[in-house]
Amino acid sequence: MSEGLEIVNVVGSGEFDLELDLTVLARDLGDVAEYDPDGHTGMHIRLNNGALVTLYRTGSYHIVGIASVAGLADAREEFIERLQALDIQFNPDSDEFGVRNIVCTGDFGRAVNLNAIAIGFGLEHTEYEPEQFPGLVYRPEGLDAVVLVFGSGKVVITGITTYEHASDVFESVSSEITELLSVD
Repeated sequence: MSEGLEIVNVVGSGEFDLELDLTVLARDLGDVAEYDPDGHTGMHIRLNNGALVTLYRTGSYHIVGIASVAGLADAREEFIERLQALDIQFNPDSDEFGVRNIVCTGDFGRAVNLNAIAIGFGLEHTEYEPEQFPGLVYRPEGLDAVVLVFGSGKVVITGITTYEHASDVFESVSSEITELLSVD
């Protein structure tokens, strides 16, 4: 693991080939389910490990609130077991479930000058409007990720699907920042 880089959220999604009556399902699931069709088209299911599943009548679903890929797999398994316990007929193997996004946080270990970084990274790759948002939004070319950099040196990396990719992005951006700020 890159020093100081930590996974804080893993998002997964999938879709079962079935149509669901969410009102009936929410009733059958009891206290773990929350469904308000006037407020949101999906039903929320809170799992034992803290994960939140949003399930739609079409059978598609998202799982959020887990800090590891293994925890995401466990959450999916619990979700499937809950549906199967209600005798809902579907093939869990037909689902193309997968990690859709990982959010990591890190720290460069020192405060950084966001104005200098915005200019150094190039305005075509950055968004920095401190009146709107206190961080710099950086989309490094060729890395397929979004990096939020804060003046404190803290960083958020998102838009990736593996920790290894996040680590590569963190190392690359750290090197760029070190190089940029060493010429001050």
